[in-house]
Amino acid sequence: MDEQLNVAPCGYLSLDDEGAILEINETLLGLLGYNFHEVQGRHINLILPIASRSFYQLYFYPMIRLQNKVEEMYISLKSKTEQDIPILLNAFRNERDGKMFNDCVCVPMKRRYEYEQALLAVKRETDTRNKMKKKQIAELDLLRHELESKQNELLELNKKLQKLAVTDELTDLKNRRSLQENLSLNVTLHSERFQTLSLLLIDIDYFKNINDNFGHMMGDNVLRELGKILKDESRKDDIAARYGGEEFALILPNTNKSEALKIAERIRSRVEKANWDMPNITISIGVATSLSGDTENTLQSRADRALYVSKNRGRNQVTHANDLVHK
Repeated sequence: MDEQLNVAPCGYLSLDDEGAILEINETLLGLLGYNFHEVQGRHINLILPIASRSFYQLYFYPMIRLQNKVEEMYISLKSKTEQDIPILLNAFRNERDGKMFNDCVCVPMKRRYEYEQALLAVKRETDTRNKMKKKQIAELDLLRHELESKQNELLELNKKLQKLAVTDELTDLKNRRSLQENLSLNVTLHSERFQTLSLLLIDIDYFKNINDNFGHMMGDNVLRELGKILKDESRKDDIAARYGGEEFALILPNTNKSEALKIAERIRSRVEKANWDMPNITISIGVATSLSGDTENTLQSRADRALYVSKNRGRNQVTHANDLVHK
């Protein structure tokens, strides 16, 4: 250390970023009553009273790291004999030989002790209030997150309940209730728009024999697989449903007789050719295409009559209701 700095009329010390004392001049050593070897490498807390330690941690250390300087900070040092020594502290953060040093100049102050104590009291009170405020904000955030989580759970539950209300659990197709609602809506819309609407009613042939000979679990597998086939064959706006036992339906919006028959035959053929791990499974299909003045009931009744004819003529075939008029 430069000799002039060593005996300057003000105290000088240099700290590393951990708060260890690297250098200290004779002026400050004399003020504190220490020898150099007693403080070298020791943490600055050695020469700080408890109140000043808090001030150092909460103000000095963050400030010098943030702004590279601290100006006119009033603080107390503690002598070897436990006496408080009020000082005015100025500090700069400097780099020397690739290392960072926090160089501090300390000017003894004889009249600022009460001011310092009041300042620290205000600081403590402010910190307490801030901590309480942060705690309250954190508690409110926690409550808000919990509320949002519960709301999201309720929304998901409502979605599941809404889906369950219109879905057949076994096949994941629409259920009978949903079928009737969608059929009624589509009949009305197509009538208003002067568009054709077709309906397929599908029945698995000899399904009771499947249950009797292979068990209900195998029967359920057949129902599920047929549900998958209907989903695969459905277009974007088509509505596939299971409306009871082995009976299925497919609503075909904006579809005429010719198109409906092609779709029905494709489904029938696919079922017949599928690998069922048992004697061949076949289906009978009744088709009806909307006529002027049709209602949900009349359209469904004509499709049901066509299905009856398909089953009565030997099953595994498609019949359109319009063709029965000419018989």
